[in-house]
Amino acid sequence: MKHITYIFISIFCLGLMNNNISAEEEIVTTTRGGTPLTEEELESRIGRFGEVDEIPEDFQFNPAEIGLWHANHLGNVKEPLSLYYEFVKSGTFEEGFTDSVYLKILELNKDGTKNASMEFFTAERKQVVTPENVSNISGNPAIGIFMQGDVYEMNRITDGHWRHFQKSIKVSLRNDAVLEPTTFKFNGKEYKGEKIYFSPYLNDPHRRDFEKFADKYYEFIFSDDIPGSLYQITTIIHDRSKENGEPLILETLTLIDVKSS
Repeated sequence: MKHITYIFISIFCLGLMNNNISAEEEIVTTTRGGTPLTEEELESRIGRFGEVDEIPEDFQFNPAEIGLWHANHLGNVKEPLSLYYEFVKSGTFEEGFTDSVYLKILELNKDGTKNASMEFFTAERKQVVTPENVSNISGNPAIGIFMQGDVYEMNRITDGHWRHFQKSIKVSLRNDAVLEPTTFKFNGKEYKGEKIYFSPYLNDPHRRDFEKFADKYYEFIFSDDIPGSLYQITTIIHDRSKENGEPLILETLTLIDVKSS
């Protein structure tokens, strides 16, 4: 697998979830559905992750940013266990699929971080998870890998550039994201949690170049009462050409089971 050198920009904060991110890592080389990217696509869509932001001394992250990237999602894991997520892609735009995401907490470190292993999709769709993504971590790595794949998918379906979508998500999370209480059911029990949601491309000055996809909506549901904190990620692009019709693209990543090791 080819190694690509890049610098993490603060939007996806994989470095915030993992303080020992290497400058060189293997990263996703296929689309969400497993189609291999060409060498030209790899160069244009991956390359450098952008310049590191200058952060003022008095800078403070807002609650949505903290909830998504800075929270100790794995702080409620008190013993080795396995988290099973299901990913479902549907919609009218292209063929969908269902796959699995598996996060196994192997060790609890003295500093509160965790060592884990992770499988994000299976067979030809399998995404790259490096040791750095799952070593000495406090955030849930499923979030970063999901979002990394998401910007590559936006790149693919719009013929745009993933850096643009990445930056738009960063700006929207800072300026527009809403964090509010929510409830949800997991394994037949109702839980209280928090929902973070935003639509990063609504006011995008370049939205006319990808108008069909510009209303894309992102939603994250967390609860301190479930191991790993992350219950669900949802992204949806409605088909505005039809009233109350099936969406163009709907993707969900949902926790379906937790097992003690």
